[in-house]
Amino acid sequence: MRLHHDVSAIRLSAWFRLQKRVWSLFLPGVLAAGIPLSTFASVSANLIWTASSDPNVAGYNIYYGSTSHQYTNMVSVGAVTNAVITGLVENTTYFFAAKACNSAGNQSDFSNEAAFVGRTATPNGPLVLKTLPENLTGDPLVFSLGAGSPAGATINPTNGIIYWKPGRAYASTTNYLTVNVTDTVNPALSTSETMVVVISDYLDFQLGTAAVSAGQPNNLPLAVASSSTVTNVQITLNWPASLLNPTLTFVPPIIAGSLQYQNNQLVIQLQTAANQPLTGTNQVAQVNFQTAAGQPSSVILSIPATSASGNTADGDTYANVLVEPGQVVVVGTQPILSPQSDPVLGRTLSLFANPGTYELQYATAFTTPMNWTTLMTYQQTNVAQTISLDSANPVVFYRLQQD
Repeated sequence: MRLHHDVSAIRLSAWFRLQKRVWSLFLPGVLAAGIPLSTFASVSANLIWTASSDPNVAGYNIYYGSTSHQYTNMVSVGAVTNAVITGLVENTTYFFAAKACNSAGNQSDFSNEAAFVGRTATPNGPLVLKTLPENLTGDPLVFSLGAGSPAGATINPTNGIIYWKPGRAYASTTNYLTVNVTDTVNPALSTSETMVVVISDYLDFQLGTAAVSAGQPNNLPLAVASSSTVTNVQITLNWPASLLNPTLTFVPPIIAGSLQYQNNQLVIQLQTAANQPLTGTNQVAQVNFQTAAGQPSSVILSIPATSASGNTADGDTYANVLVEPGQVVVVGTQPILSPQSDPVLGRTLSLFANPGTYELQYATAFTTPMNWTTLMTYQQTNVAQTISLDSANPVVFYRLQQD
């Protein structure tokens, strides 16, 4: 007995769709703090369709591949109306279609085609997502995002490229973007694509800043921010030899901590109290140090990490670990200037100098001889002070002299 070959009779063409519960399984890779993460992910697609009305249907065959209407894989399923296709590669578009079959192996025509792509991303990482890899009809197309797309996501209507920067509020979430592809010549050929973007978790180590006079002690604060709970953390820092005698101080709910210093590296381990994991952002410790006396001023631009890791209260290891490097300025015999520019705060100048009276001078051209003009005379009361600059003179050179 043969199956109906009339697509409308078997009721597959109009109803074969990717279900909204498409999901991705994120597998963490090896982490290196300060280096873009390498992640390995297996993506699965959960398909759903309406059963055929033909009483001879014994099951369904799911066909799929990475090229439209060219299917290189087939999975046979029973008399069900959904199937999970595993082992897909992230960031690859797959095309799916179904056929009904009877006990003799006879098959119906193909259902309509549905497209799917699964991607992984990190919080605050800008995404540029390409939709369908080719124009399936050759006609002019218009791309638009369907309802329910995440806030901030936009799409170029002419080429289908999606731009989105998921904030940290999207950490550990699965997000669905439906792309409507309208054929402007033959609307019947219009289609849609489901894109699934899985945003990973994050564990962020934030090393602070410190400015200190040569010969004086100081400390570098360490904070931890996360998208979930944190119980145990470890971070290894490249520690400058000029910062002497490092020691560790930690604060509750950290109940245990250790610091090992060897070969200019600090290995810091911290543990929380039982049933008191960290959540949100917390300052957890500080590294105390001593600076050598009688040295010239120096800016240690960053104290980077060579590795960092942490666990959730459930014992899982964070997949996305970030480290914001610290900065230490040692103020010695000469002052140091550090300019900054911010779209909100404007132009500022950080002045690092020992307490005393100073004259801030500027020049408008870097030519010989330099013509310096006094901008202000001021009293330096702390080793670090910040002043605002006049934005009307965007190209200006500055120097600091002690009176």
